[in-house]
Order: sequence, then C-alpha cells, then structure tokens
Amino acid sequence: MKNNFKKIFNEYSDFLKQKKIWNKKNYINYEFQIEKLFNWKSQNGTKYLMNWFVSEQKNNSAKISITHLNKLKKWKFNNKHGAIEHDSKQFFKIIGVKVKNAKREVDEWDQPFIMQIGYKGGIIGLVRRYIKGIPHYLIEAKFEPGNFGKIQISPSVQATYSNINTIHLGKKNIIKKLFFTKDFYTIRKYWVTEDGGRLYKKRNLHWIIQYEGKNINLPNKSYKWMTLWQINLMIQKKNWVSPHLRSILSLV
Repeated sequence: MKNNFKKIFNEYSDFLKQKKIWNKKNYINYEFQIEKLFNWKSQNGTKYLMNWFVSEQKNNSAKISITHLNKLKKWKFNNKHGAIEHDSKQFFKIIGVKVKNAKREVDEWDQPFIMQIGYKGGIIGLVRRYIKGIPHYLIEAKFEPGNFGKIQISPSVQATYSNINTIHLGKKNIIKKLFFTKDFYTIRKYWVTEDGGRLYKKRNLHWIIQYEGKNINLPNKSYKWMTLWQINLMIQKKNWVSPHLRSILSLV
C-alpha cells in the first residue's frame, strides 16, 4: 500500500463520482485528504528525519543574549515619531498605540506594537512536488533567535520583504530563486493576517506551489523533503514545527 498512493486516490475519486459529489476543481483537495491518511513511502524515512532534526537543533552554534535596547546596533529611538526604528527605515518599528472603547476585559489601554513597514510582512512559501508519485513538501530546519529551541521545522520560504530585497546586505533567498521563478503553478496564494494583539495590521503572503521542474538540488542539509503525513507527525512533537508552517498548512 505504501507505493499505491495513486491507486488509492483513483479509488477515492471513483467513489466520489459514484456519489455524484466529484468536482474537477477540487482535485488538489482530494489529494490533500489522501495524503493525510497514511504514512506513504517518503524519500526520507520518518526516523531519519527525526534524528536529522534533533541533530540540527543540537549542533546549532548561534548565541543569543538579552541586551539593553540602547546598545542595539542600527536601531534607535526616533524622538519625532516616538518609535524604535532601524537605520534603513525598513524591517519593522516599535510604535505606541492607544486603545479606546474596546469592549474587552478593560475598555481602554495603551501598549507597544510591532509595525511592519508597509504592513506587508513577507512571503510564507511552501513547495510541493511529486517524488516517485508521492506528494512531498520542502521544509527547512530554520533558526530564529526567538524560537523555543532555536531551530524549528519551517516552510520552504519564510522571509520578510526587507530580507528578500536584501536590506540586511546579506544573502539572497535561494529557495525563492530556485523554485518560485519558473516550472511551477500556484495551488494557494492568499494574504493571511498575524496576531493582532502584538503585531499592528501585519499580514504575510501564504503561497503554496506545485513544482514541476527538474531541479532537485537543495542548497544545504537544513532542507528536506517530507510528506504531509510526516509533517503532521512532527506537529505532535513538542515545539518542533514553527507557527508559520502550521499556519500555511491550514490552507491544505
């Protein structure tokens, strides 16, 4: 059965047609449903992926320490605007917000907010491709300084527009270049909002693609192909899966 994804999918499709509830436009949704039901044979074994992720966390050498805001390089308090800003005027800034007539636990309050420049946060992208007939998804064991555990299983692309445009003067996002420029079609593409209790009107472009090109070379060992069943299993493992990957999977 592990190699019969297509056979099971066709049987499921035939059942839906017999019940007269088949709709060609929902083809990809039917595949999603079958993907979630069984541990289909993956390019990478589940035990191997778990060991790989634990190793990525263990071997990460990043050092994070809490420091005084006044000592942060390239971040300053703008007295005129009353906000903490980056020298480039990009990325995000910390602003103050006054709330009135909220009809919440209290009716009014003041608080700081993180405001993304331009409100459009970034791209949360997920690459899907068939490997030996089985749908796989490209994920990254990604470091973020605020992550619990430092490394979390994240989408193929997780980057703000400031980072995509290399405002940081660092490396370009290689996955966007390899997979999101040609040989693909879009499965889902929606603007999705983030937590409105601390992020001011921030939203990200959630973009799932079906990659049909021949490029299978990944830039480094922090990227792996997983099945949807494997990702769902990882979600059950403590804090392994990032909130961005959980969010984009809500579109599947």
